[in-house]
Amino acid sequence: MTSVRTPFVAEEHGFRFVNRFDFSFRFRLPFTGPIDLGHVVYGLCGGMCFAALDYFHAGRAIPNPIRREDLSPRYLRYLWDRQLDSLNLPVIPRVMEWMLLEDAMIGELTAYREIPRVCGRLHQGLPTVVALIRVQGLEGPTKNHQVLATGYDLDVAAQQFTLHVYDPNHPGQSPTLTFNLSQPWCGLHPMQSTGEPLRGFFVIAYAPSSPPQAEAERAAEGAALLA
Repeated sequence: MTSVRTPFVAEEHGFRFVNRFDFSFRFRLPFTGPIDLGHVVYGLCGGMCFAALDYFHAGRAIPNPIRREDLSPRYLRYLWDRQLDSLNLPVIPRVMEWMLLEDAMIGELTAYREIPRVCGRLHQGLPTVVALIRVQGLEGPTKNHQVLATGYDLDVAAQQFTLHVYDPNHPGQSPTLTFNLSQPWCGLHPMQSTGEPLRGFFVIAYAPSSPPQAEAERAAEGAALLA
């Protein structure tokens, strides 16, 4: 059994509020009609993963109200901007492309290309954002998702791969994604521990951004300047 963990701990470094937001931005894609960019991958899950990584790499505590309603408009704008960053080309077209693939092809791509990619980054101690493909066909693109991989287990004897993640839909938890690697060309029989459907995943590129200061941080900094 091979086990690898990064220093990112979902319960400590993830947001405590659940991924549910009210604002949206609509546009159109060929063949699918109107798409709500604010809900392409369950609200702002990509923005929350990117933001959590921003604070993690900056070595700063994440602002963590329990209720989303307690976030300031300034902070909501930051999450929205990071959501757009998480969906930069080629993420959305790639999500649509993978939705059209059969399970066997997604199984091979996930097993032979994406699992080695995520493992390589996790071995370097780098938590990694991945896009989860949950549906097949062009209907329901909003049911796909983004999570942050924080570690993995590989049971060679059982040919089972388990990915540990921070999932913005499940604050305070550490869900897992499991894949059977015995016959990827026949599918991976993937499962998420929290029960959502799963077909496969691919790695999303991330670049750090300077996170905004919380109100308490700005107050402390102002007091220090006046001292």
